[in-house]
Amino acid sequence: MIPIKKSNSKQVYEFCRDIYEKLPEKDELDMLIFKNFGSHNGLKDYFTQQDRAFLKLMMADYSTLLNVKEKIDSSSDVEWVFKIHVEKFSDLVNQIYSHLKNDFIEKCDEEIKQLKIGHIRGVSTSINLKRILSYETDDNLDKIRKKKNLTDNIRIIVDRTKNTREFIDLIKKNLKSEFLKDFEDIFPDKMDTLVEMMSSKKSFNDLVQSYKFDGIHTKKSHTVLKDYVVERYKEKLESYYNKIDKKELVRITSVTVCPYCNRNFINVTEEANTSQLDHFFPKNEYPLFALCFYNLIPSCYGCNNKKSTSKFYISPYDESITDIDELLKFSLNIKSADFINNSESIDIIIKDDISEEELKQLESKDKLSVRQKLLKDKYVIDTRSLYKLHADIVQELLWKHEIYNKDYKSGLCQIFADSGKYFSDSEIDRMIVGYYTDKENYGKRPLSKMVTDISKEIGLVGEEG
Repeated sequence: MIPIKKSNSKQVYEFCRDIYEKLPEKDELDMLIFKNFGSHNGLKDYFTQQDRAFLKLMMADYSTLLNVKEKIDSSSDVEWVFKIHVEKFSDLVNQIYSHLKNDFIEKCDEEIKQLKIGHIRGVSTSINLKRILSYETDDNLDKIRKKKNLTDNIRIIVDRTKNTREFIDLIKKNLKSEFLKDFEDIFPDKMDTLVEMMSSKKSFNDLVQSYKFDGIHTKKSHTVLKDYVVERYKEKLESYYNKIDKKELVRITSVTVCPYCNRNFINVTEEANTSQLDHFFPKNEYPLFALCFYNLIPSCYGCNNKKSTSKFYISPYDESITDIDELLKFSLNIKSADFINNSESIDIIIKDDISEEELKQLESKDKLSVRQKLLKDKYVIDTRSLYKLHADIVQELLWKHEIYNKDYKSGLCQIFADSGKYFSDSEIDRMIVGYYTDKENYGKRPLSKMVTDISKEIGLVGEEG
């Protein structure tokens, strides 16, 4: 695994914001994130407000995603607390009005027209409403007809309804069924409360004050958060993921070589895209991460296909892993004396490797060290078998070792100096082996990590270890 540096924060924000603004459920997702993660360990200082909480999740770094995952995996119940402000309350009621059935809206519109010209007896008793709204102009009647958002001073005046229950039943009966179902999924048992408040003669401002709204508290008890998120959001968020500009994401990361295997280029051009985006935390298990920038790893087809939904331990964005160069090293095993002319005599191995069976036993006991986790990940993407295919490259390194000794390199540096050209040690090493040998640049060229490790081991560049 080759680490990936964090991308430009402004570019990440703009990329995620453009996706977020198109999400129909963004308000609902904001509420879910803020309530269920805003007070969790390690997240208190991150999700500090409900507004755009899901956008913050989309931009969150790997360590933050890890904390969110911890909460999701903890089997806690889903809990909602919706903070009501006047404008938010208005939005909810507007949603109710905008999803009333067309024929009901038209009928109410006609009833109001009858009232305006004084035909009181022409008002249908089946609707049981003398006036639906306190609007007095044709312009506002058009707003009702076209189901546009209403202003935050809507008044509901009930005349002939026998009681509040009758009004509630009337509104619910004439709501589109799909909206009613979705609304009650999000705000369980709150439709009656809202419609009852709609029947008040007070303005919304007075209404909010009189009810002393600190919030409407609802709890979806006995529903595990992880199960709820998968059930409700999996298909929706996956569909939004399929619409994002994957080329642009790869361009922002500046990744050109697969960070999982460091073996294949993943070029992105206007004409072609050889990269894929791997969800480090699988999107079918963690749909909330489906659109998260730092959960999307530019990778080659082979690694993405092999990893799939398998458990992977170390993310290329994990900044806690600072000594990757020491934790995992490639080495060579020379099997016969004719290695100079026969590449089949050379075996590429991982230094101090552990068998897959041993790692599985340690994994079952939850005793894997960081290095062992890296080794386990290598089994998932079959790194060992793939790298054995490059014995010819190691053979070339052995040839160069016979030619490019210290005296040769000193002479090379002197030739450049005499012509006014000066190169660093790492640049000279790069000229000799044809690969980057400084760990900060492993991700620029395939196989750089393997070539560097073995070149140091045989003394071709730098110092071993």
